[in-house]
Amino acid sequence: MKLKNLVFLLSLLLFGCSVGKKSEPIRTGTYFDLVELLDEQIAAFEEERPTLTKELSVNGETDQVIVQFDSAKQWKEELGLFYQADINKLGLETSYVTEELSTGTDIKKVIDSAKTDRPSVRSIEYNYRADRLESIRIIMKDENPVYKFEKELSLYFNVVQGKSVLSSFTISGDQSMILKDELNYSLKAKIGK
Repeated sequence: MKLKNLVFLLSLLLFGCSVGKKSEPIRTGTYFDLVELLDEQIAAFEEERPTLTKELSVNGETDQVIVQFDSAKQWKEELGLFYQADINKLGLETSYVTEELSTGTDIKKVIDSAKTDRPSVRSIEYNYRADRLESIRIIMKDENPVYKFEKELSLYFNVVQGKSVLSSFTISGDQSMILKDELNYSLKAKIGK
């Protein structure tokens, strides 16, 4: 199978669930509001129209593409997995324990960890320096008799005029299904002018 076919299949796998005209889930606001953060970043991108350089590796084959999105909808689809990692959905308000760690002068880490293996989002880690968000790391896992997947998603921010601005993100994971070959993939994306 050619790399372009792999890229297409992986795109469907990663981003096939569109963030379109579905009814919005009820959100509780119990934990850090990842959806609001992403919406703010996308609103800025819609005005600035930055480029996105993506390097995708699937089972050892790598391809690179540069795109520029015309709408917030395209950005939401690109960041779809991060939106799916929202833990402020109704029914999850008591599913996580939040702990705050100070790892040095002006360095802080806040971790939301799942209390059980039930939610697919196992943990979200927020890293701050001088009260400015530097990165978010999300661990997702799910397993049933048919499939098993593990994903690590990360968002990285630069401080621009006192605000944390999304500068890059990564997605990596492994997936296995009955009667299918194991899939190992990674995506590195850099947002630029």
